[in-house]
Order: sequence, then C-alpha cells, then structure tokens
Amino acid sequence: MTIDRRDFLRHATRVAALGAIFPRSMLPRLVRVPPPAGWSVAVDPDPAALAATAVDAARGAGAAYADVRLTFRQWRGFGWPPSELEEMGMGARALVNGYWGFASTPYWTPDEAARVGREAVAQAKANALGTQRVVELGTIPRVSGGEWSSPMQVDPFALAPGEVADWMDGLRGWASELGGGLGINWTVGFVKERRTFASSEGSTWGQTFHTTSASVGVDYKERRWGLDFLGPAQGGWEIVQRAPVRDGIRRIKEAIDEDVALPEKPVEVGRYAVLFDVGAMAALLAQTIGYATELDRALGYEANAGGTSYLNDPLAMLGSYRAGAPALTVTANRGEPGALATVRWDDEGVAPESFTLVKDGVLADFQTTRESAAWLAPWYEKTGRPARSHGCASAPSALDLTMQHTPNLALQPGAGDADFDALLAGMPDGLAIRQVRPEMDQQHSSGVGLNTSNSVYEVKRGKRVAVVKGAGMLFRATDLWRNLTALAGAKSLRWLPAGQSEKGEPSQTTPYSLGVVPGVFKDITIVDIMRKA
Repeated sequence: MTIDRRDFLRHATRVAALGAIFPRSMLPRLVRVPPPAGWSVAVDPDPAALAATAVDAARGAGAAYADVRLTFRQWRGFGWPPSELEEMGMGARALVNGYWGFASTPYWTPDEAARVGREAVAQAKANALGTQRVVELGTIPRVSGGEWSSPMQVDPFALAPGEVADWMDGLRGWASELGGGLGINWTVGFVKERRTFASSEGSTWGQTFHTTSASVGVDYKERRWGLDFLGPAQGGWEIVQRAPVRDGIRRIKEAIDEDVALPEKPVEVGRYAVLFDVGAMAALLAQTIGYATELDRALGYEANAGGTSYLNDPLAMLGSYRAGAPALTVTANRGEPGALATVRWDDEGVAPESFTLVKDGVLADFQTTRESAAWLAPWYEKTGRPARSHGCASAPSALDLTMQHTPNLALQPGAGDADFDALLAGMPDGLAIRQVRPEMDQQHSSGVGLNTSNSVYEVKRGKRVAVVKGAGMLFRATDLWRNLTALAGAKSLRWLPAGQSEKGEPSQTTPYSLGVVPGVFKDITIVDIMRKA
C-alpha cells in the first residue's frame, strides 16, 4: 500500500464499523490481514487512478462491463472511552456472459487494483459456468469527473478535542439544576467518508459524506427517555448545536411527570383503535413496506439471506394490489437533505430519482437498480415510463458487493393541521403507543410488535387515563395499512433515522431515513406479551 497516513496502517488495517453511527453497529469491527508483497509507506495514492487501473484490468481480462469503488471512512466517537478509527476499501465488480463477479481489498496499491479487477472477472467466469443468463443494464448518462459533498457547516473533525465533551458536560450540569434527580447520559459520533467511482462506460465521480449522531438520554424517576432529533443525519456539529436540546429535555421531564401520575393496569387482550407516534410509525413503515418493495426480495433472490416479500408477484400486483387504505401514499428518494440514504449518484453511477411506491393505497412501483429495472419493463411500458434504475444500488463500503438497498421513505401526511395531540383528542377510546419494535416473518408479512417500556396508554374520551403494562400487537402488513383511518398533517412530519436495510450473504446493512407523521389505525390486535403458557 502506497500511502502516507503517518501511523495509519503499519502492516495492518484499522477498520471502523460499517456505518458506525448506527445502533446495530456502534462497536467497531477491527480486521487485521497480512500486508501484500511490496508493501511500503510513501505518498498518498490517487483513488481515481487506482479505480481506472482496476477497470482497465477487468476489461483486459474479459469483462463486458466493470465498475470500481474506493471508500475511505473516518470515525470519531466521544463518550467513554473516546475512539477514533479508520477504514479503507477498494472493490471491483465485473460482468461476464450475464454473471457478476466481485473482489475487494483493504489495500490501495496499483498492484492490488489490478489484482481485484482480474479477480472479479475470474469470479464472474466461474459463475458463468451455470445456466445461460442475460443482464440488461440499459443506458445511463455518463458522469465525467463529478464531485458532490453532503452539506456540512461545522466540521467535527476540526473541533478541538475537548469542545464536544465541554458542550455535553455543560448540558449535564444544566440538567441537574432542573431537580428531581434528573440525569443526562450521552454519546456523540462523527463519520466522514470519501467515495470514488469509475466504470468501463467512462463514468467517474467522487462523493464526500459527513454524518453526525448524538444520543442524549434523560434518566428521571426510574425512566430513561431519549431525544430523537439529534441524528444520525448527514451534516456536521451544527446538527447538535442548533437542536432544541434543552427544550426537549424539559418536555421529557414534563411527560415523565405526567406518566408517573397515571395509574398502571394490565393489558386486556382484544382489538383496539390505536394511535401511533412518529417513532412507532417509522418502525412499522420500515419493516413492512420498506422491506417488501425491494424488488430482489419480491422475486425471491434474497430467500436464503434477508428473506422474501409478501409482494411476491410484482408484474401482476403493480397497479392493482391494495397495499393499504386510500390515505396511504409512500414515496422514496435519495435526495432528502440530511437523510441517511441521500447521495448525488448511487453505487452504479445513477443519479437517483424520486418515485412513488404506494399511491392512494395501491402498489405503484418497486425499488430498482440498473439490472432489476429491466425485470419490470412490461409494467413501465404499460404506464409510459422508461425502464430505468431508480438509483437504489448501494453497499456499506467498497469492501462489500453492490446490492439493492432501501432509499429514504416518506409517508405522505394527511390533510389539515392535526398533530398527535389532536388525533388523541379525537379518539373516543383505544390505545396510544409511542414505541414499538416489530419482529417480522421471512416475507415481512406477519409481525409481532413488542413493547416492554412504559409507552402504551389507555385512551378514554380523548385523554390518556392509564399506563398499560405488557401490551404487544399482532398484525399482518396489509391488514395493518388497510386499517389506517387518519394521519397527522404536514406540520407533524418528522425525519427519523429508523431504517436499516439488511440483506445478502455475508449480511450487509445500510441506513436510511423515514419521513413520517402520527397515524390512527382501527382493529389492531393487542395481546399480553407477559403471559406465560
């Protein structure tokens, strides 16, 4: 590896967690591999030149198409203990006789670039010994030397080491003055990632992503609630600086005071009208429509890995399948400012577009890549649209194979200005739930909504009257969304980093954000999760 990172990578690679800012991967994975022959520490390499070398090697070895990605990620965490880690990767993908091959390396040298290019072709040729296969990639505009960076105003990697800790310690001191034994716990993480891309079609680009994540938990009266507006999101330290943190802590304290004043009662099994807040709505949307509209899942290509989909006959279901009530419209994008899946180009060089997955309750489209868009060509031809990728190709890093992953999802709000409190006031009786953790079957069709915290409330005549203990929910995805009766208005729309697209073998996970509003559903089956057989 020809690179000058001072003490970085002395015959080893320090690898940060893939997407270290996200809850399921906060702990870094450290990978140590022997250095390749000829390893030396010299000057910084040119990622664009390495990408070109890998592409040329793949074409020279017989690839009909090839693309190469290089990623360099820096992660800095504040908390206890503080940490700072880095990860590098280079990956080549090659297409030969309708089959893909992929190879990757953590080393950035010209020899390694040529090797992974040739190895990707060798993998594709080995795969091509199977049944004959045709891959239609279509055409996309060529990007020549494109550059993009996610907006960022205060570079967290330029902050003085103690500035973040001083800010958080000041918040902790202020919170202690509110009384009642209120305490604050916090962690902060920053990621800076540079991605470089080149393809045999002549596209080249570089993108830089800045992501900030802060966790602020409030410990009060034997409860712990957290602020949900501090990321992770694309941006710099300004995300935390400008957030209404102190107002949020005051509101949490007031809400907990109200909670502890309510009586507690055991759950009564039955069917209820249920009001979900934005956190619960995001979790339900991600685990049902988010997963189910991944086209490779719907066609069974993820059956032995991430699972399949209850939307299992795409061409027959598009335009006719009732996925929800008429109030349900879900769109997808990779352009929402600050959202986790936002990019200028996807990992195939496609400029993503916004598109509608569910329109007025009817299935309207699927998430696609350059290859999978052709699988829906009859539907697109019928509706007068070109069969082009929506720009959903992604991977956690260049060490991972490019796959189709979920983009940002947005639930269209209801008409009017109703918020959570207004929807609550309009309920004659039922339940209000502010937290749910869905666990789904392989098709993401049937699920169990678990809730073991104090966040389920009995509602009578528009008011919360008790905390309900031991409540869980059973649901089928289509029945759930078909029973949607009301949505809050646009002023209640919140973007939350609640999405995790997990698939592949070995498993890979990419994050996305969801724009959601509170919603009311009828006939939700509530069960007692504490009951013993």
